Amino acid sequence: MLAGLTNVTFEFGARAIVEDATWHIQPNERIGLIGYNGTGKSTLLKLLVGQYQASTGTVERSRSTSIGYLHQDLLSFDTNDSILGVALGAFERVMQLEKEIEELGKELENTNSGRTPAQEDALLHKYSDRLHEMDTLDGYNIHHKTEEVLQGLGFSNADLQRPYKEFSGGWRMRVLLAKMILQQPDLLLMDEPTNHLDLPSIEWLEKYLVHYQGSVVIVSHDKFFLDRMVTKIVEVYQRQLHVYNGNYSYYES
Repeated sequence: MLAGLTNVTFEFGARAIVEDATWHIQPNERIGLIGYNGTGKSTLLKLLVGQYQASTGTVERSRSTSIGYLHQDLLSFDTNDSILGVALGAFERVMQLEKEIEELGKELENTNSGRTPAQEDALLHKYSDRLHEMDTLDGYNIHHKTEEVLQGLGFSNADLQRPYKEFSGGWRMRVLLAKMILQQPDLLLMDEPTNHLDLPSIEWLEKYLVHYQGSVVIVSHDKFFLDRMVTKIVEVYQRQLHVYNGNYSYYES
């Protein structure tokens, strides 16, 4: 199990959102989370990531599970960095390695440093280790991968170096979606992901998610998108969670 709720009750003031709810998310699941407006779909996602605490019951998250959470509140983020720079933030370790390799390379080029042979060996060993880690993480391809994802979500080549803050909310959300996709979390929680996308970008996202290795939970009012993307429906209804195997059309029937 990647994450889940066991006998969870959650209340906002006097109002119960869910009562004694249990829902476990397994690896490689494609889940549509549905319900009328105001029933608490977004609240459930916030419980799963720990933004809210359950009144009673247990919210479980495996320590090794990485979770990506795409939601409208992310739009408060602002920066002067380029959109390419923002999306490349998905590869923190690789970016750190790039800097370390560059610094170690300069150090090795400095033949007048007065290093002993043992120090020289240690430095070479460290340099070799960093190169190996870079290779293991496929770090030399991150720029290509990032450009590919941003272009898939509708950005032109000319856009990639433009500052993030120049873009409107919808386009900013695409950048943050790109970053999340590139992080490849074990569990992707997406709250209305198609709201800010045009048809070509939705089609690109669908193709991407079909081959995604992790689990995906989607909150969406787009029935066609849900039909193509999910194989299980979790419905929030009268403070209970009801689970149905199949896509949205199967649930409706």
